[in-house]
Amino acid sequence: MSAPAAPTREISASHRMMQVTEWELQRILLDIHDGPVQHMFAALSQLDLLRRALVSAECLSPEAEDRVARIRQLLEGGLNEVRSFIGAFRPPEFEARGLVALVENLLLQHEAMTDTQVALEVRGPVPDLAVPVKIGLYRVLQEALSNAYRHGGADRVAVRLRGAAGREGPRLRMTVSDNGDGFDPARMAEGRHFGLQGMRDRVEMIGGRFRLRSAPGAGALIAVEVPSAAPAEEE
Repeated sequence: MSAPAAPTREISASHRMMQVTEWELQRILLDIHDGPVQHMFAALSQLDLLRRALVSAECLSPEAEDRVARIRQLLEGGLNEVRSFIGAFRPPEFEARGLVALVENLLLQHEAMTDTQVALEVRGPVPDLAVPVKIGLYRVLQEALSNAYRHGGADRVAVRLRGAAGREGPRLRMTVSDNGDGFDPARMAEGRHFGLQGMRDRVEMIGGRFRLRSAPGAGALIAVEVPSAAPAEEE
């Protein structure tokens, strides 16, 4: 008696959905760049023109000068935040680069943006990974680093990659640990924390396992194990 094929179909559908989601993310980033970012640049230009006109007409009081400077500061701050967001989620070369190179580049970016110290340890040969698997791991690591910094207040993070043998082929294990504030996972589960649930969903989409360990005052550890190959597509 043959085993039911429904789980494989579900994983394959999730695999395709992940690829569509990644494409949709890049489309949204492009829309942000070509829309709001350009509008903010235009607003800065108009603000400069307004200031020059007021100076020429000798109508720029010290109070108005302060307000103009404050508006410029707010616009520039918002623009820098949006550009940083776009830069963080700009698609790396998933097809052309291996996971280790992708991770190294992501960690360098994170250190530069947050002053966090991130240590990377690679054990054993890292297997070649299918593109959907690389995308999933990359986005999980991205979210884990962001959570450690924004929510945990961590200033040190350790990332470990380790190749492992599996019954159905090579697998990869990734752990991300930090020295942040930590939290109660049970309370997070009750609140359906979007970031944590998103990481779990991404890992399960590529046929992997996700584990979280944390406690108040004890930092957090995320452990992921995934197959090197993406779930087979349904014919």
